[in-house]
Amino acid sequence: MLGRSGLLRVGRYSHGNVVTRCTHQPRPLRASHRYFYNNTWKRPNLCQKQNDTQPRASQQLRTLFIESIPPILYPPAIFVGLLLGLWTWKCFWIIVMQNKLLYLSWLPPFSRSDKIAEYETECKPVQWQEKQIRSLDGTKLAVCEGYIPVNDNRKSINTTKKTKSVVICYFQGNGGSTPLRLPLLSQVLRTISTMSNATSSSHNTKFTIVALSYRGYWTSSGRATQSGIELDAQAFLNWVSETYSSPETDLQIVLWGHSLGSSIASSALSTYLSWREAKQSTQDASLAPVAGLIMEAPTSNIKDMLISLYPQRWLPYRYLWPFSWNTWCNATNLKRLAEWRDQNSQRAGSIPPIFILSAENDEIVPPYLAGQLEKRGQDLGLDISRKEVTGAMHTEGPLKVDGREALVRFILDKTSEQ
Repeated sequence: MLGRSGLLRVGRYSHGNVVTRCTHQPRPLRASHRYFYNNTWKRPNLCQKQNDTQPRASQQLRTLFIESIPPILYPPAIFVGLLLGLWTWKCFWIIVMQNKLLYLSWLPPFSRSDKIAEYETECKPVQWQEKQIRSLDGTKLAVCEGYIPVNDNRKSINTTKKTKSVVICYFQGNGGSTPLRLPLLSQVLRTISTMSNATSSSHNTKFTIVALSYRGYWTSSGRATQSGIELDAQAFLNWVSETYSSPETDLQIVLWGHSLGSSIASSALSTYLSWREAKQSTQDASLAPVAGLIMEAPTSNIKDMLISLYPQRWLPYRYLWPFSWNTWCNATNLKRLAEWRDQNSQRAGSIPPIFILSAENDEIVPPYLAGQLEKRGQDLGLDISRKEVTGAMHTEGPLKVDGREALVRFILDKTSEQ
C-alpha cells in the first residue's frame, strides 16, 4: 500500500480507440505557494527590494489627496492651480523686471533712433541742438538745447549791465525720447517769448530750455536705474550752472519735471541746494540760484501710482509696492526741502517756490494726488501753488492755453523777482 507521498494520480487520455493511462507524481505545495497561486495579483516583484514593497509616505499622501477630491472637481482644481501658478509667475517677473516696466525708454518703438531734424518744422522758430555731457559716474548723456535766436535790434545797447539769462531744465517722464517732446517745449518757449516782450522786466532776458535724456534714454548710454538717474540729474544741473554762467551773465535756473520727472526734479533740487550751500560756505565758485520748481502731473509715490493704475482690488499688481526698489516720492522730497530750510534758518528765503500743474482728466495720475501733494507742501510751510487744467489729460497740461499761460506766468514772475 502506497504512502501519502507515493500516491499516483491517474489520468485517462484517449487517442483514437486506444486508452492510455499515465501517472505522474505531484510536487507537494507549501502553504505560502498555495497563497500566491490563489492570489497571483499579489505576487511580489523579485527584482524589487524588500523595503520598496510598502508604499512610500508621499505616495500615500498623494493618493489620499486625490481620493479626497471627487472626480467631477478635477478640471476646476487644475484650472485654479494654473491660474495661481500664472499669477505667482507674473508677480515674480514684475518685481524682477520693474526697471524695464518703469523706465519705458523703448516706447514707442524705435524712439531711441529719433532725430532732432525730424521735428524741426514743428519747432520753428526755436532752434534745437544736441549736446553731450557726462554723468557723475562718467556715463555719457544727451541733452537737447533749445532757444529762439535774438535779432540785432533786440540786443541791449548798454554793455555795462549784466545780461539776464533764464535756463529751464526739463526732466521728462518715464516713456519715450527727448525729441518727441521738442514740439511741446518749443510751444512753451514761443509763449515765453511772446509774454516776456509784453513785460518790461523780462524784455531783455534770454530764455533757454535744456532737456535731459536719462541714462538708457535716446542716445544716452547705460541702463536706467534710480541711483543712476539721480547722478544724471546732479551732473545735469552742475553742467547748466557751469555752462551758462559767466561774469557778464545773471543766471537763474528753473526746474520743470513731468510725471516721474517731477520726482526726479524735486529730488535733484534738495541735493543741489545742499551743494550750493556748501560751495558758498567754502567761498568756492557758487552754483546758480534756482528760481522755481514746476511739477507737471506729479506722482506722489510708487504706491499711489500703482493703486491709481490698477484700481481693481483683485489685481495683484497694486500690492507689489513693498517689493519695489524704486522709491521716487515727491512727498518725501518736499519733506527734505523743509528739513533743509529748518537747518539753514539764516537763509529762510532760499527754498524756491513750487508750482503744480495738474490735469483734470489725467488718465495716469488722478488729480487728487496733486491736491494731496499741495496740502502736504502747505503743511510743511513751503511756498506752493497749484493749477488744474480743465479738460487736459496726462500730457496735455501745457498744450491747453490756460495751462501753458499759467506755467509761463509762473516762470516770468519768479525769475523777475530775483
